[in-house]
Amino acid sequence: MIITMVGRLDECLLLAYRTPVHSVQPLLPAGLELIEHEGFAFWNIVVSHIDSMRPQGVPAFMGISYWHVAYRLYVRAKLADGSWQEGLYFVRSDADNFFMSLTGNLLTPFNFHYATILKSVIKTEGHQAFSVSNSADANGTASLIISPLSPPWDKSVSCFDSLEQAQHILKYQPMGLSIDAKRRQLNLAQVFRDESLWRENRVTVESADWQFFRYMNQPEATLELATQVDPINYRWQLGRTLPLGL
Repeated sequence: MIITMVGRLDECLLLAYRTPVHSVQPLLPAGLELIEHEGFAFWNIVVSHIDSMRPQGVPAFMGISYWHVAYRLYVRAKLADGSWQEGLYFVRSDADNFFMSLTGNLLTPFNFHYATILKSVIKTEGHQAFSVSNSADANGTASLIISPLSPPWDKSVSCFDSLEQAQHILKYQPMGLSIDAKRRQLNLAQVFRDESLWRENRVTVESADWQFFRYMNQPEATLELATQVDPINYRWQLGRTLPLGL
């Protein structure tokens, strides 16, 4: 069954962290491979606010608005026809809407947890602060402060040769991937958007603390790229599958 949801991504931060491949390889099910570069795999953390998510065709005022923080790995899967499908493998999600957390776990493999997610703005400096707390297991506790200033590129602290290479390899993949081993198929959670309106602006991370990284034994996780995305309408589609080349 195909389920289509619509809404607006009205706030979105994307943060890409590198980590040694061996530290996250055990997290993947058979059928998924890490996207690697220079011995590193990559986390994609999203901090976003979705406005009026609802089934396609339902009026916006009946939708659900919520904050969502998710921890995903850049992955790919080999399909039965020999081609590759790239996307993101969700390890954990936190949302500040209980109904969304409940239905999200029923409809997706995104591992939702209900939590308190707050945003504040330091208007004099243009900084934005985010916090995650009160999740049942406390492993989603987080804090983040960003500045709107675009940081200079520093090759000495990156595993990439250039900013352009980093942006190419770490380009946001609007596709969630999970495995149905019994049916030997790849489950897709697709995002559709107007690509001409997709704009990312680099921001500076002034401070970040992720309890999730400590819980997952990720002491070497290092920020590579942080961007803020302009508001954009989204359409999510669940239920499509592709045969795996296992």
